[in-house]
Amino acid sequence: MYSLMVCDDEQIMIESVRHIVEKEFSNIRIIATARSGREAIEKTLTIKPDIILTDIRMPGINGLEAIREIKKVHNDVKIVIVSVYEFFEYAKQAVELGVSEYLIKPVKKERLVETLQRIVDQLDDERQKYRWELEAKERIEKMLAAVEHSFIYSLLFAQARKTDISRYKKEFFEIDNDTGFIFVFSFRKRGRKGNYDASLDDSLDNEGIYNLFQNNLKYRCKCIVGPVMLDRVVVYVAQSVDDLYQQRVQTISCIEDIMDLLVKKYDIEFKVGIGRIHRDDDILVSYQEAIKALNSDEDGRIVHIDDIAPDIYDVGYEISLLEQKLIISLENGDVRRCLTILSDIFRKYPNFFEQDSIHYRIIEMMAAIRRVATENGIRDNAEPGYYIKRILNCTSREEFEQVCAEEVRQIACRISARKKSNIGKLVEMTNRLINERFSEDLNLEDVSKELHISPQYLSRLYKNETGENFIERLTAVRIENAKKLLKENRYSIKEVCYMSGYSDPNYFSKLFRKNVGVSPTEYQKQARDGF
Repeated sequence: MYSLMVCDDEQIMIESVRHIVEKEFSNIRIIATARSGREAIEKTLTIKPDIILTDIRMPGINGLEAIREIKKVHNDVKIVIVSVYEFFEYAKQAVELGVSEYLIKPVKKERLVETLQRIVDQLDDERQKYRWELEAKERIEKMLAAVEHSFIYSLLFAQARKTDISRYKKEFFEIDNDTGFIFVFSFRKRGRKGNYDASLDDSLDNEGIYNLFQNNLKYRCKCIVGPVMLDRVVVYVAQSVDDLYQQRVQTISCIEDIMDLLVKKYDIEFKVGIGRIHRDDDILVSYQEAIKALNSDEDGRIVHIDDIAPDIYDVGYEISLLEQKLIISLENGDVRRCLTILSDIFRKYPNFFEQDSIHYRIIEMMAAIRRVATENGIRDNAEPGYYIKRILNCTSREEFEQVCAEEVRQIACRISARKKSNIGKLVEMTNRLINERFSEDLNLEDVSKELHISPQYLSRLYKNETGENFIERLTAVRIENAKKLLKENRYSIKEVCYMSGYSDPNYFSKLFRKNVGVSPTEYQKQARDGF
């Protein structure tokens, strides 16, 4: 529904327009009328109509002056002038003011209906475009949130190369510098102790806490905020190496302000651990520093690593190397190696179940493993968070290890099976393309481009799976086709050469002799003679 305001000093004109609109349009409603320019301006301030139909000559402020003032406060309004004056100067001013139509009185009903319909169509288009823009913006925001979460995972588990990290920071997050620090924000409802099987109300509260935290932090600094994992959020803050002490003071002050906002709105307990500034390729060290600061016995809700002991390598730092190997082996579908590495992790930290820092780290690792499964197309019907809840409900180290091993084995097996299936499909599609297009100027690059993989990968994969390389297979198909055509004895050697995918008859003859043992001419003669 679109709103219309009619401005004219003649009541008969207003009533005529009302009659036409009510009879001809179900999607236009007259919401106001005005008998002067001043009245039109004042009413526009409060009702903001979609369309204004106005005369020029009215008492006091004329129509053109009224339009000029109205455009200052409501520039999107569509305006139609209806006037007895056909002066060029009036029409020129109307164009300058962005008037949609200039009609001369008396206006025929058909012309007015046509004009209003055209404006309604324009408004429909504009609203649709605006909806599309909102939907596109919403999709982009969701995509950026997913990229943001993936970025944090990639940093923590060293799954991204330095060049990729720099490119994504610049393209997606407009961050140019290659140094920053990690801080970890841990929170829970006041009085809640270690129970993560939260209710729906708790989940909604967590979402509200997260959104308030994220929005305020992004407003204050360039940062990348990870998802809520259990009761904590990992944040990367872009920061140059300048006055480290001043940066530290400013960082703590910024986080304190945001925490004050959260505490005022939500009844929560929280603690924040902050790592030092490092280059992106060493950012994992900053994460370990943040974890140590978070788990320290230092008084205060916000703790910087420099406020505690300088040694930062005793908080499960060595586990990160094993985690990286586990993630790589999982992506390769190497079941045996995955289980071996996982066993090494549990052997390395035999009493981890009593150490919160290592316990949390392994839980985070298992969440990353679920993410690898999702990225590799592994889906199941389990409810969201089922696997993490299952891990959290473990009451002993043995049960914990068994659940983790079972999960890793299942995902690795499914990734392995999926990769083998994909490889089989690639080989099958390669053979199909060879059989369909052998008579063309076909090469490895053409096929790999059609399959959206690199020529090097296709060449290696095809050789490993079939025992022969691509060109050997293509040659075999072409030679078999040539033999068939020669047996038919309907084509010349040159025609058979071209129909088999070769452009040089001499090269074709040499290749044919090499693979068959005789020349094409001899083969054709033998076939004709019945040999």
